[in-house]
Amino acid sequence: MAFGHPMQVRFADTDAQGHMYFANYLTFCDEALAAYMRHIGVPWQALVASGVDMFYRGATCDYRGSARFEDVVEIETRVSRIGESSVTSSYEMRGADGAVIATAELTSVCVDPETREKVRVPETLRDAVAKHQG
Repeated sequence: MAFGHPMQVRFADTDAQGHMYFANYLTFCDEALAAYMRHIGVPWQALVASGVDMFYRGATCDYRGSARFEDVVEIETRVSRIGESSVTSSYEMRGADGAVIATAELTSVCVDPETREKVRVPETLRDAVAKHQG
C-alpha cells in the first residue's frame, strides 16, 4: 500500500455493541482517500476547480475484526486501477496491533460537475498516482 492515514474511532462511530458501526469503515475510507489525494498533490477541491468531480459508483468492505471507541485505525490507501473514466481505490484498515480489521474498495467515476456526464480521468490525476505508486 502506498499511503497510510491514521484515524481515531469516535464514540459516534460506534454501535450499541461497542464496536465501530459497519458503515463507518467506508466513511473512514472516504476520509483516507481525501487525505491521499491531498498527499499526491491533487486535492478534491482542485480537481473540481479544473472541471472534474468524482462520484462513488461502488463500494465493498470485508470485515475481519473490529475497532472500538478511541482505537486508532491505520488506513493504508492506494489507487488500484484507473480506467477511462473511473478510479478504484483499495484500503487495508489495521488496528493498533497491526492486524487487518477490514479491507475495502471504492470505485469512483469522473464526471463534469455541471452536466454530471462521465469524463476521462484527468492526466494530472493519472500522473500524480503513477508518481506516488511508482
